[in-house]
Amino acid sequence: MSHRRRQGIVCDLREQGTARIIFSKDGTKFQGVLETDSGETIALRGKCSEGTVPSTSDVPPPPVVMTVDIIDGEEGSSFRVPGVQVRVQGCHAAIDSEAVTFLASERIIGMRAAVEIQQHMNPAMAEGAHEVYVGPMKVQVLTSHRPSPQMRRESQCCDKNDVRILELSDDFLA
Repeated sequence: MSHRRRQGIVCDLREQGTARIIFSKDGTKFQGVLETDSGETIALRGKCSEGTVPSTSDVPPPPVVMTVDIIDGEEGSSFRVPGVQVRVQGCHAAIDSEAVTFLASERIIGMRAAVEIQQHMNPAMAEGAHEVYVGPMKVQVLTSHRPSPQMRRESQCCDKNDVRILELSDDFLA
């Protein structure tokens, strides 16, 4: 009997395009949408990692360490990236890690921001914010998952002729 090595599941997400990001007023979280060059959309959410508090007294403030969730709605994939450095100061916003890079090229405020949110984002994401950072973003995530082997169910049946039948099945209902 030969044994095959199990391959597992590999997910490779490499996209770039224009991102629109809304930061909370206190700088502890953000939500955004990446419109890729191929026309797909990817949602992003970030929040401060546990034990991280944004500094309001330092000029310029140090980067805030966040955990970023990347949701590819078209494929149904979701990824969590910890330890992402995020900087927001006035007109400038940047996200820097191996998996996600973003540098705001434009800060949109007021009614123009409300229009941008209405056209490109879910208005519920805004939570009353009227400030959108727009710029190029790259997302590069490579993950692998090797699920544990399923337990196989074995049953023995005896026929009238005393012939033993051994049944092996991966199906729960078999």
